Amino acid sequence: MLRKRRATLCVAVLALLAGCGQPTQKYGSSKADGVYFTVPYSWNEIATSSLNAYEAKSTQDGAAEKLAMVNWQVGFSPKAKVGAKEIFGFQATDAPLAFARVRRLFPEEINSISYNNLRDLVVPITDWYLNPTAQTPKFTLIDDYEVVEKAASGIRTIYSFVKSGVSQTVDQTAMVSNDRSTIYVFIIRCSSACYNKNKKEITAISDSFTVRGA
Repeated sequence: MLRKRRATLCVAVLALLAGCGQPTQKYGSSKADGVYFTVPYSWNEIATSSLNAYEAKSTQDGAAEKLAMVNWQVGFSPKAKVGAKEIFGFQATDAPLAFARVRRLFPEEINSISYNNLRDLVVPITDWYLNPTAQTPKFTLIDDYEVVEKAASGIRTIYSFVKSGVSQTVDQTAMVSNDRSTIYVFIIRCSSACYNKNKKEITAISDSFTVRGA
């Protein structure tokens, strides 16, 4: 009876230890650039190769040249059927999308890059806020503050806007390296309803974005 009890106890302890060993987070990281962030372990990765291949099909002026300056980019989402199209489409989604990018600056950008440029990397936040017009979408600036890392500094901006009748909330961090040669971008976003429901998790993921440099 005693032996059986000890055996049962050992099994229970081993099961507990195995459970403790299950990871709860995974990293999105580029060792070469000294950049990393964490997302829940269950989230699915949209690989750099997939993002590069999709972006390479763009016919926009300067797209190929800009892609050639990208060191690394990666995406994540808890939703399985999400890919590069959703990452770059910037439509509101019902599940969070996280995207990180490291890009070298063109010579003409190095001397002109400003915090407003960093804010406006995806949408024209500065004009929407300072110079709204009849065509400006319904826009709310939720937060905007400077961020300083070991190898870079910039702006974290949290905002929402309405597109095609759906409100989307974006938590965006954009930084320029200390030598002003590289920009680091991290964006996590989804519909405003999704953001409000998952705000604690989304904020923690954005908080984890770290730039240590090469």
